[in-house]
Amino acid sequence: MKYLDFAELNLQGKLFVAGNVAAKNFIAVATTQTGLVLYNPTNSRKKLVLLDAGFSWTTVPGAVHNLGIGLVQASGIPPNTGTVAGAPARRADGSGETGWGIAYDTVVLPTAPVVARWFGGASWGSSVAVSPYTLIDKINGKLVVVPGAAAAIVGLTTTAVGVGSFTWAEIDI
Repeated sequence: MKYLDFAELNLQGKLFVAGNVAAKNFIAVATTQTGLVLYNPTNSRKKLVLLDAGFSWTTVPGAVHNLGIGLVQASGIPPNTGTVAGAPARRADGSGETGWGIAYDTVVLPTAPVVARWFGGASWGSSVAVSPYTLIDKINGKLVVVPGAAAAIVGLTTTAVGVGSFTWAEIDI
């Protein structure tokens, strides 16, 4: 069994991060997805091995809702009319170099994501500090985005307003 060594992947320039820099609406699964979506281009010849996903609320939730990670199956049809996330995909070593993964704030996908994993949620509250502040899901390679596929942080029941992030390794196929 091979284990992921995050420090070694970072030293090799294979670890990447992306996130929102302004509040976004994280919505239920749909072909037009808002929030944070990580897309792996069909020609990348890489697997995007998800290491973690994060979320932080910027407004008090108006109702009960849950957050998860949805996967979009591989397709030869790339997303269109996308808005690249405010903090684009960059190497985690601080070099500023980019990889293959593309992070979107808003994008039209060929098919809607299917929830693969739930990682948090909030109950309704009438004041600040009644909900968890930040959620981090330590995926550690249990989800992989193959070429032509995507991953999205999605909500359920009620739109969650906040910022999200992904950390992943780009591994040759």
